Amino acid sequence: MTVAPRLRILPDEESIFAAIADRAAEADAGMRGLSEDMALLADSGILNRLCSGGDPVAHADLLRRIGAVSLPVGRLAEGHMNALRLVALYGTAGQRKSHMTEARRGTIYGVWGADDSPPVAIRSDHGDRLELEGSKRFASGLGTIGRAVVIATTAEGPRLVIADVTDPNRGDDSGWQVSGMRATASGRYDFDGMNAEPLGKAGDYLREPYFQGGVWRYAAVHVGGLEALAEEVRKAVRGFGDAAGEAQLHRVARIASLAHGARLFVEDAARKVEAPGAGAAEVALSLAAREAVETACLEGMALADRALGTRSFATGHPADLLRRDLGFFLRQADLDGKLRQVGQHLCASLQPVGAIWGGR
Repeated sequence: MTVAPRLRILPDEESIFAAIADRAAEADAGMRGLSEDMALLADSGILNRLCSGGDPVAHADLLRRIGAVSLPVGRLAEGHMNALRLVALYGTAGQRKSHMTEARRGTIYGVWGADDSPPVAIRSDHGDRLELEGSKRFASGLGTIGRAVVIATTAEGPRLVIADVTDPNRGDDSGWQVSGMRATASGRYDFDGMNAEPLGKAGDYLREPYFQGGVWRYAAVHVGGLEALAEEVRKAVRGFGDAAGEAQLHRVARIASLAHGARLFVEDAARKVEAPGAGAAEVALSLAAREAVETACLEGMALADRALGTRSFATGHPADLLRRDLGFFLRQADLDGKLRQVGQHLCASLQPVGAIWGGR
């Protein structure tokens, strides 16, 4: 008698997001990791949708929705998406097939770029196998990430490599003593003596519009965090009923407007920077979107503090976790340099501001 295979019944998408949200506080407190959450996103096909072709606005929407339930999970999801995008851009046909297959089977990927001392470098090159030395810091997802796209220093410029990062003896997150994004377990990973496979050639990592232009992805996650904070404000003020004062109603309107404007900016950047032929203007737009999202988030957090008051600083209050995670996540590398690049592009243009990014 033939026995039919047992089907695994996955929860619907909203149930998945609700489950991740329910576990966020425990993950922040170090009581659980993010492996289960990322497995849910992988098994349900959500991560596969993020890494497939198609509408970049739909990708931004998914990143936003993940960020709204957990900014640390959103950070890992965006890193997974980024890593597989680099494989798709610079990998051989064999690499694209093997790594996409591995991702569909549930392996989580990430991109680890921040160097420790000494930095990651290629000790010896054997063609399809590289021996590494050095270490990375801020390696997000220790214990959850299975494969990492790692930036190695070479005389010709940064070079991408793919490494198996499942050895628990090489990872150390004991130094990750921070107030926000604690659940990402972003520690140090030792690559000394490890083997890795090359991905593309030296300098590929910095190619535009894929390098700076891709900042819309984590900005989309930030928007999700801002929307979640806006929802906490809305629920609190709604609970006051007719007793809600004019100032509180104004705060609801303002924080919701900030979140919506940030969302539209990110969606526009995603649509344009991912379009064929995107160039310097679209990269500048993506960088400007990141800056606009940060400004909206900072103003939104100030509004939430006024609206919610001291109770939102209590351990366990959703706004407390959102504030800590979002405030930390907004701190990215070389923010002034990113904004300077936007200003330089605008000043070099022969078009007026209203036309540079697609206006009339």
